[in-house]
Amino acid sequence: MKTRDFSGIRTGGALPDVNEIRASEDLGELLMEYVDSTDSMLEELERATLAYESGMNQQENAAIIRRVLHKMKGEASMVGMDDISQFCHQTEDAFEEIPENKRVDMLLRFKDWIFSAIQILSQKSK
Repeated sequence: MKTRDFSGIRTGGALPDVNEIRASEDLGELLMEYVDSTDSMLEELERATLAYESGMNQQENAAIIRRVLHKMKGEASMVGMDDISQFCHQTEDAFEEIPENKRVDMLLRFKDWIFSAIQILSQKSK
């Protein structure tokens, strides 16, 4: 399997084409459960990110962001979505390492990419 380069999440650079992300053929209905779960986590991530940006309970919202990213990474790994798991891992690390004023844009970009990827995967599974 080709390793995708997600380093652009740190710099605002290019990310892999979402159309290249593949799911295992044998996931069946598990894929739709994964998509539904990920969609819910993306909504939670967006709420926490926007609250983090507003300055409300920044530490609490940062903890929520970390938890959601970690959970997304774990669920992706459990169903064999290695590219998505790797992207979550790199985003977790980047959240800790990049300047605070760059975090919100990075997280929203991450959310949009993952959302697009899971929408494409769910369409392919139909």
